Amino acid sequence: MMALVYAVQGSFWPLLAVHLRDIGIDGRARGWIFATMAIASAAVPLGAGQLVDRLMPTQRYLAVSYALGSVILTLLACGVVRQATWLFALFLLYWVIVAPSYGLSNSLAMRHLDDPRRQFGKVRLWGTIGWMGVGFLVSSVMGLTGSTETGLGAYEAFAIATVLAIGLAAYSLTLPQTPPLARGSDPAEAAGSCLRFLRQPDVAPFLLTSFGVSLTTPMVYQVMPAYLESRGLPRAWLASSQTLGQWPEIAALAVLPWMLRRLGTKGTLLLGIAAWFTRFLSLALHPSLSLAVAGTMLHGIGIACFNISGQVHLDSRAPAHYRASVQGLYMVLNTGLAALLGNLLAGELAARTQGDDARVFLVPCVINGVMLIYFLTGFRSQYQSLERAGAASAEPPLRLPAAPGTVCVGDLVTESADG
Repeated sequence: MMALVYAVQGSFWPLLAVHLRDIGIDGRARGWIFATMAIASAAVPLGAGQLVDRLMPTQRYLAVSYALGSVILTLLACGVVRQATWLFALFLLYWVIVAPSYGLSNSLAMRHLDDPRRQFGKVRLWGTIGWMGVGFLVSSVMGLTGSTETGLGAYEAFAIATVLAIGLAAYSLTLPQTPPLARGSDPAEAAGSCLRFLRQPDVAPFLLTSFGVSLTTPMVYQVMPAYLESRGLPRAWLASSQTLGQWPEIAALAVLPWMLRRLGTKGTLLLGIAAWFTRFLSLALHPSLSLAVAGTMLHGIGIACFNISGQVHLDSRAPAHYRASVQGLYMVLNTGLAALLGNLLAGELAARTQGDDARVFLVPCVINGVMLIYFLTGFRSQYQSLERAGAASAEPPLRLPAAPGTVCVGDLVTESADG
């Protein structure tokens, strides 16, 4: 599931900026098209989270969303839409349908794992493998079809994404049954539970920091491909060069349980923020092409240690019956609001610099530096507090293995309402 979810987006997302430029879309319009994922992520995931928490099995939602998404990807692969306004509308519709799947795939996986804190990293790394593998596939197909020259677009990428989306829609129907857990619960009680959750000293600072960090990540996909191409990187290798960051991401996800034990939640998250800061600082210093490409490996450290371990942290702190909604909240703040502002900022910067000015990376460098200092001083992990108080372990309590049809809430194991 993870491999296919991320392979669909990985087919076309790294090449979208140069594809849009090839068909005549200017920098500001590209910024708005990239922002469609953020707009949809700000508007939809909380509603989708409530839908699967209360009414609809998660695996069925995934099947329906990718079946509908494959229809839109087919239109993009055929190249029937080339005007900026219509492309904006088409991408917005696609992300309204598909964007919630990222948070929901996480909640589905963590719900069926006995100990998500130790196990989720090894599941999520298959998403990275899927993104990497499809990057090399797209590069190979474009090389065979001769679409490696400027001005031809990247329609092959959308064709590959269409096939993968159809496959994921079918495969989702075979995923473990994941029925709603909050069916019939009191909405007022749910709202109060969420407010108490957000006030915790290891939740609010993390969400604010992740918002700041997410403001800068659109630079990776909007500005960096054109920047690397202007420095001499062949177009056919743009997609595969972006996969360099996935190698350290796979390694970091494989040892994520070890890092969480050795560094703690705060230390692991700090390492991720520092990786993002260092990456943008290195680009702002106008390095050689080889160093600029090699620095892509820092992306993987940032994603694994901050973005993914942060999702695991939220899942471990969230009320059991509303974990899908909490993942939806994370999507709204980061993939939604923060990415929306970040994509518009990246589009404006791209329009002003034409993609070849290294000083454009000073902006995300400063933002991540501020977030690093804020998180260092503002985040207080409850597990670190336990350790200071003399507890035997600073690790969170393990989620006990549960038989099918049971729900684990802390140390309590109960049968789900639907049996």
